[in-house]
Amino acid sequence: MIEILDDISYEPGQFYTDLQNLADKRSVPFDGAMVRKSLDVFAKEIDRSVVQTKTTTKPGDGLYYRFFYKWENDLADIARRNDLLRQGTEPIDRLQREVLDTFGNATQAGLDFEAGRGLAKVWTFTGVRPIEDLFALSAIPESVPAHAEFFARHGLRRAFFVASDFHGETMNLYPVIEPECRNAEWLRKLVDETSGSLADTPDYGKMMGSLARTGCLGMTFSWRSPELHRWALYSLNAPTGEGSELLPALPGTLAEFDDQAPTLNADPQRNVAWSFGKAGFYTKLEKSYAKDANYFLTTEMGCDLSR
Repeated sequence: MIEILDDISYEPGQFYTDLQNLADKRSVPFDGAMVRKSLDVFAKEIDRSVVQTKTTTKPGDGLYYRFFYKWENDLADIARRNDLLRQGTEPIDRLQREVLDTFGNATQAGLDFEAGRGLAKVWTFTGVRPIEDLFALSAIPESVPAHAEFFARHGLRRAFFVASDFHGETMNLYPVIEPECRNAEWLRKLVDETSGSLADTPDYGKMMGSLARTGCLGMTFSWRSPELHRWALYSLNAPTGEGSELLPALPGTLAEFDDQAPTLNADPQRNVAWSFGKAGFYTKLEKSYAKDANYFLTTEMGCDLSR
């Protein structure tokens, strides 16, 4: 696979301006001092990384910017030393380091910031491994191993990422969607068990039909409660151009974001996620800003983004 290079290179000052303008267009909070500090602190890391912007249809959600990184620097440690992340010894603070120390092929995966609130998530790539491998981690919420039968019942055998969400005080587990699960009936059963009644029935067939060969879920668990809070189905490298008929229509606010969000890519990558839970349904859209996201996810993270 050949990496597609941007005609214009990432430049932090321009990215700051682009984020500020996008936040103004979206009428969402923008903490200029925090954003500038984050871009300065992680200047070297971001310069070599895929950069994205993201928004959702969840009421009150803002503008997110994130970068994917799998190399030598400890991102959480850098953030803590520069007061971008709290100092703490709670499980949420220890989880990412424990994953890196426990699994030989685990790597850093990146950071996610909300433009109005600061650092939201720290991601770690666990390597594709049985979900049960994560149960023994001392920092994992008890609710994760407590869902062992749930995972088995829905054919969720493997996972490949975890995240600590410092805004939600939760963690995310990212299971792989196995080949035998890639059908609308499987998705319908999962939704029925976890989401209660939905005002509008999603097009399960189109959702599943839009998935790349590497499909995944993002599941939210807490250290403070036993339930699965919510989960999202991710269409990576979503077919928004040619082949867009495979994808359910984006909600108007996300289609507007797609038009407004700047990018240095000639052909930006987009990821769409549909989030389910008893608190309601919403949709997420991620759009690449700099570097070749498909190349990174394929060559560095082992994803198959073909269809």
